[in-house]
Amino acid sequence: MNIRNQSIFLFLFFFPCSQLLAQGSDMVVLKKGPERTLKTYLSGSQIHFVTIAGTEVQGMIRKIQKDSLYINIYDERPAYTMWGTSFWDTVSVGLSRYHIKEVREIFKPRENFSFIKNGLIFMMGGSAYAILHSVNALYLKQPIIPSTMAISGAVALTGFALSRIHKKTVTLGNKYYLQYIPVTK
Repeated sequence: MNIRNQSIFLFLFFFPCSQLLAQGSDMVVLKKGPERTLKTYLSGSQIHFVTIAGTEVQGMIRKIQKDSLYINIYDERPAYTMWGTSFWDTVSVGLSRYHIKEVREIFKPRENFSFIKNGLIFMMGGSAYAILHSVNALYLKQPIIPSTMAISGAVALTGFALSRIHKKTVTLGNKYYLQYIPVTK
């Protein structure tokens, strides 16, 4: 083996090994009780929460260090073109620091079939059926059937009740909490 081949071999052997020594960032874990982990937040993941002051924060976690989240917050606003139309543009990016004790509520991640859980489909279906029945009755010059209107109203009210019951956030306290996990060095 000549020197060139040896240097290529050493480079290809030691370069991947040097990448294995890199340390990951710390993490914050959303837990329900002492044994159940709901979500793990690492640097680079998206987070959406409400602070104890009531401010809603949404952005990408830049780093997690010493019980604090450093979050890139994007300020997006409509910008106008020379033709008078608008488009969304990022005006600025700011880095903000929040201690995990400052987080009051965390928004739940989007779920499949959430339109059923939050009652939207029931409200739309009940309202649409009531309108359809009324328009058909007026068009065909027939009476509006009260039982049909009552059933469609009950379906819409069920959807409204589901929307009130379904929470979009997890309130941190005794049941749910954030746990900081440092990476050992």
